[in-house]
Amino acid sequence: MSFFSKLGKDMILPPDVLIQSKETNSVDGAINATIGMATENGKVMKIKEIESIIKNLNFFEYLPYSPTTGTDNIRKLWKEKIIKENKNINPDYLSTPIATTGITQAIDTVANLFSQKGDALLLPDLFWANYLQIFTIKLKNNIYKYNQFEDNKYDLKNIEFILNNIKEDKITILLNFPNNPTGYTPSTEEFEKLTNIIKQFTNKNKNKKIIIICDDAYFGLFFEENHNNSTLNSMHTLVDCENCLIAKLDGITKEFYSWGLRLGFVTFYTKNSNLKIEIENKVQGFLRSSTSSNSTLAQKITEKILTNDKAIDEKNNNDKIILERYKLLKEIINKEKLNTLVKILPFNSGYFFTIKLPNKINAEDFRKKLLYEYHFGVYAMDESHIRIAFSCLDNENIINIIKSIKKCLLNY
Repeated sequence: MSFFSKLGKDMILPPDVLIQSKETNSVDGAINATIGMATENGKVMKIKEIESIIKNLNFFEYLPYSPTTGTDNIRKLWKEKIIKENKNINPDYLSTPIATTGITQAIDTVANLFSQKGDALLLPDLFWANYLQIFTIKLKNNIYKYNQFEDNKYDLKNIEFILNNIKEDKITILLNFPNNPTGYTPSTEEFEKLTNIIKQFTNKNKNKKIIIICDDAYFGLFFEENHNNSTLNSMHTLVDCENCLIAKLDGITKEFYSWGLRLGFVTFYTKNSNLKIEIENKVQGFLRSSTSSNSTLAQKITEKILTNDKAIDEKNNNDKIILERYKLLKEIINKEKLNTLVKILPFNSGYFFTIKLPNKINAEDFRKKLLYEYHFGVYAMDESHIRIAFSCLDNENIINIIKSIKKCLLNY
């Protein structure tokens, strides 16, 4: 006899990054490069002005309940931010952002409102593991995977092939750039080709409904000029396809170095004004039935950040630190000729880069050897790939982790 529902029986706690990070922290002296945070000198990287903002908040600003959709002011400010950062979009087609408890809840909300058992989900072969929890374990979507890279280039041909062979009538296409785990953002030309692939598919299959999810968790951390692209801004012409709906999911987590405040947003881009109203009502109803409303404190802090020049300057300085780490990482990888020992997947943005190990080496075994013998913790994603969060590493440790990975490979 079991007390669990069908979902309860299916639900698991996967041995993912949180478990591996906990193991890393249990090893004395180990440097943690597993988790999606930014650190400096072993402590969380911060916008120092947030401390002043919190101290100066009045009880009556943050103790009352927030509206289910979020406070009017934060929704207005976040919409202005999206419009400013996405010059190609038509502001009239953009819904007013709705506050969520982190971007994870934004993903879960869109997934639940627009997909169900028997629908299709299109993903790259390497992706954030929590997508599976939401779309396949909870909602029983059928998952389709395409090769993200072929010959170290973004594999548009495989995306087109897989998409055109999906038979389901409802398809969610999840686009996460900068990508977790690879740290890749397509070039301007690649985004244009990807847009045309989806547009041709939607025009050819008018009976199919396409949901485009732009998971912009790492938005803004673009490090190469021709790969400095917002997904919504690059693919805005898909709004012309009546059977295509675009959702932009973002938040303060990575953009404003505020992981624990758990404030995300879900925003829709559509020409259909009646649909925008209907969606807002349904999102509000869904949130009301789960978290009811978001943290008023997190929203008030974010309101102050967005209108505080000092806080914005600090955020931009933090971004520059991550950029410098990226440049150093590229430099030391080349200097140590690491790509002669492993396959380093293309990366140009975000927090991470990913290594594909030789066939003879198991990723979990390699992770443990690197942790216990060289005192660096990385994330083993599957049998052959490891992800390294350079956002967690000061310059000295960026140099040391590449040298340690090289030694670990040579001594394996």
